[in-house]
Amino acid sequence: MERLCRSWYCRQEHAGGRRVYPAEQGSQLCSLCRARVRDDIVELPKLYEESESSLIRFPFAFQERIRGGKVKGLCLNEASVNARSDIISVLATWSGMVAEERRLTKPIRRDVAGLAAFLTRHLDWLLAHAAAPYFADEVAAMAAATRRASRAGPVPRLPLGYCVEEDCDAALYADGTAEDARSPAQVSCEAGHRWQAHEWLVLASRMSGQESHRPPQTSNADAQRADA
Repeated sequence: MERLCRSWYCRQEHAGGRRVYPAEQGSQLCSLCRARVRDDIVELPKLYEESESSLIRFPFAFQERIRGGKVKGLCLNEASVNARSDIISVLATWSGMVAEERRLTKPIRRDVAGLAAFLTRHLDWLLAHAAAPYFADEVAAMAAATRRASRAGPVPRLPLGYCVEEDCDAALYADGTAEDARSPAQVSCEAGHRWQAHEWLVLASRMSGQESHRPPQTSNADAQRADA
């Protein structure tokens, strides 16, 4: 009797009355789903790295500029935080299972690149395991969740207040493209000071303690309209 692929994708196809591909010999998945799992695992380290720029999101209040309003700082993007945490946790769990059952030394460090590389090396064995469908489903869900979280980034050219560097009161902005997760967001002031994603928590702390006795922030576009 022909064994059918047991991945979530093929189970959905089967439930909808559509064709389901047979599992490859010695595997729980069909060739298409095997390739999909491999591609997702290989991509996870890149997705994890890119998602760093969406760890901090800017509150909706920043999207409407309130003249004279106090800068409220930055806040965590919970979807991105959870997605990144899940990647490490799930990869570590499956790596531990592979190492235990194959009597191998499991990866010492819980870094995404190392865990993903370990699972890729043992992917053929893992996809032949009875738990392969669960593994495939978790990897697909992690990759999809991280992509979604990364796209929920800051809006373009968002005014945040004023620079926190000493002797600098230039306007501070967030720059990024919400529709394109491949374009990392950054925070910078008009004088040239810049903060990358891993520096945003420190920046948020400095902003929260910043004095608010400054005139309302005026963008270049506002200045041009005023001159007109």
